[in-house]
Amino acid sequence: MRKDKIRSTTTFEFEIKRFTPATLPMRRLVSYLGKLAELFGNDEFVHFSWLVKGSAIPKINVDQPAAPNVMARLASAKHPGGPAELLRAKEELNDMLRNDHTSAILKDPKGAQILVFPGRNTPPITAALVHENCELRGIVRRVGGKDSTVPVWIEYEPGNYYYCTTTRSLSAEMAHCYDQEVSVRGPAKWRRDEDGQWTLQEFRIEGFDPIGERLGLIEALEAMRSIEGSGWNALDDPLGELKRIRGGS
Repeated sequence: MRKDKIRSTTTFEFEIKRFTPATLPMRRLVSYLGKLAELFGNDEFVHFSWLVKGSAIPKINVDQPAAPNVMARLASAKHPGGPAELLRAKEELNDMLRNDHTSAILKDPKGAQILVFPGRNTPPITAALVHENCELRGIVRRVGGKDSTVPVWIEYEPGNYYYCTTTRSLSAEMAHCYDQEVSVRGPAKWRRDEDGQWTLQEFRIEGFDPIGERLGLIEALEAMRSIEGSGWNALDDPLGELKRIRGGS
């Protein structure tokens, strides 16, 4: 009778503090294992083995062909510049531990720490305000008001708006771009809350470009440059010259 060949595996431990097999809810264990599966990848070669008696330490076996790749993935998750999907899984796993008021350590087969999840010990994010000049893009949905600063609503995705202000003279120009996509620029104030989410508090429009108009100018310029002997390639500011010819300043 043929015996199945014993697979060579590398075993990792995910030590969850505070819990034991008797106190860790099964559904929560499944959630933890799901996030670990995202970190490990290589689904075909990664297997849940058992919980260490007396503590909540899932044992995870990785078949030998995939072990080097798994080690490389876990190493890249240590660095802020690592792959986005790994950093997201790592952060979500840490958030789960924080919500459970605990922490965890992922260890290699020799017991060395690969990844540390501070969980409840994660330093809290403090609220902050940031002032900067930036550029926003969206569709003009509202221009109006009687004050010296005129409100302008820019829809950046369906049902979501940047609530901006501008001068009366600039608002008169922007009114001609109603329902059109524009790029607006100016000073902004952003707020970061305790959950790390950023929201726009203020934005004063100091200039704008209709997206279609801007693309039209560039396309027209390229067409002029393609004409042999036209002289457009010799101009210092061909785009400015084209705007002037079309009625700009």
